[in-house]
Amino acid sequence: MKYLFTAVAALLIFASLAVKLSMPSTGTAVPVIYWVTDPNPARIEQAAGFSAWLIKAGHGERVTFTRVDDVSRFQKRRWSDNLIAAMRSTNAAGPKLWDKNLQPLAVKEQDLPLTISYPPVDLRLDYANSANEKKLIQGVSGVGSEISDLNSNTLHFSQAVGICDDVTQRALELGFDPGQTHPAIVPDLTVNGRQYAFPCNVSVGLYFVNKKTFEKYGVEVPPARWDTQTYERIGKQLVDAANPPGQRRTVFFADEVRSIDLYRSLGLSSFNETLTRCTINDPRFVQAIKLKYKWMYVDHLIPSLAERTGFDTQTGFGGPKLQLFNSNNYAMVTGGRWLLVQLRKFGDLDMSISEYPYFPGGMPNTTFYTRCAAVYAGAEQRDKAELFLAYLASADYNNQIVADADALPPNPKYADSEAFRNPPDHPTEHGIHQPFYEAAKNIAIAVPACPFVLKSVASRHINEAEDAFMNNRLTAEQAAEQAGRRVNEEIQRTLKEQPKLVPDYERRLELQKKIDAYRLANKPVPVEWIDNPFHRKWYAFNHWLAEEGGTK
Repeated sequence: MKYLFTAVAALLIFASLAVKLSMPSTGTAVPVIYWVTDPNPARIEQAAGFSAWLIKAGHGERVTFTRVDDVSRFQKRRWSDNLIAAMRSTNAAGPKLWDKNLQPLAVKEQDLPLTISYPPVDLRLDYANSANEKKLIQGVSGVGSEISDLNSNTLHFSQAVGICDDVTQRALELGFDPGQTHPAIVPDLTVNGRQYAFPCNVSVGLYFVNKKTFEKYGVEVPPARWDTQTYERIGKQLVDAANPPGQRRTVFFADEVRSIDLYRSLGLSSFNETLTRCTINDPRFVQAIKLKYKWMYVDHLIPSLAERTGFDTQTGFGGPKLQLFNSNNYAMVTGGRWLLVQLRKFGDLDMSISEYPYFPGGMPNTTFYTRCAAVYAGAEQRDKAELFLAYLASADYNNQIVADADALPPNPKYADSEAFRNPPDHPTEHGIHQPFYEAAKNIAIAVPACPFVLKSVASRHINEAEDAFMNNRLTAEQAAEQAGRRVNEEIQRTLKEQPKLVPDYERRLELQKKIDAYRLANKPVPVEWIDNPFHRKWYAFNHWLAEEGGTK
């Protein structure tokens, strides 16, 4: 068996090298770096803006021409259209060297001298290697791309295997430190106080509501905020009105409901306050997944996996659910503001936004996610790639995110604008954008990152247990027990394999005892004792926090 694994590993490394070597030639006027990202159409403009920003931000190379021959040689160098467009648009001399079609112009002696700045690097998009497995294999084998998109679940693992550049110092120098983004997602960018990434965008999930679907079946349009009882009542009305009895169901209330938002509304997180123990083995988790099961298999408000795959539809960016939303098969779809990148292609939809439902008396919430960019630790052009992270923090890039609707801009101040709230080129979207900004400010919470188990591993165990219940392989109670047990076993395994973590773990355990004692005595808890971002929100919601400077 070991020979088989060795052969497979060798084959994958060879394939990775072949892919790297098959990329376009880097015999260009400036070095080429690659951004491994998803095939979102918005990426083209975002990448193009980097070249112009490099020049405007003072990171370009300057050259002064005093002879016509020098100009001609410069024009004949191997420039990409993107670089020519950047030079033409950001230099006063640019239009004298290239016309609107980016073709070289003859420069006369009397026009000299001319000075021009050009980008020191050419950024190319790489969609082919965006799978996590490919990024990992290429990274550990020494052929990773300079910049890779990661997310809230994958950064910590990528850092653990040593393929992410520690950008802490460069972030302070270039202005893309954690203070330039949403505080709630900083744990998704850092490990042990060191920074390894910066957001490309930030996302909070809400429901897009197709108002025409509700009007078609004479059902009230959902409110902006609602509890599970209201959700179920309106949902039943919709699916009963839209699906004739005895026939295959083709219209659903929503594409999905997320159990995490349900059990968090009851005050349950996957971890305790100090992130030392998985707490998912709890009646509130059981209550949440049982309700989700009821909505899927009893009330048919959301489709089962079999029903979802039964739809025959073409996909675009965002997947088949957006096609089904446009065709009235889904009255609502879950997702971030980034869904508008595809929804705009359907024309002017009459939409509104609703939050995810919460249990009566509970806390409205949604989840903070980030798609972030990390620099490959083994990159030859690492200093140039780090400039890309500075670009992500710039006004140019943030305003591009505002314009193309690719989720929320990394820096929240750019979402607090009229251009964000009411985009002038999309008047039918007025009122659609602001709820995402408000949710990010008021109800969004990042998934906790326990320092003793990878976030992706914890999520996998919890999701697998929930799936087992939804597919009738476990009871809800068994699913909760299995998920909690397996995550806590992972924590203990980590502590055995990495004894250097034990002192911090024991310190946190002592702090957890103090928190538990304070809660038992109904005493307010200092916020700095709480590491889990959910519990900080939950304690504030219930007025359990000590005032600043209060109880210690």
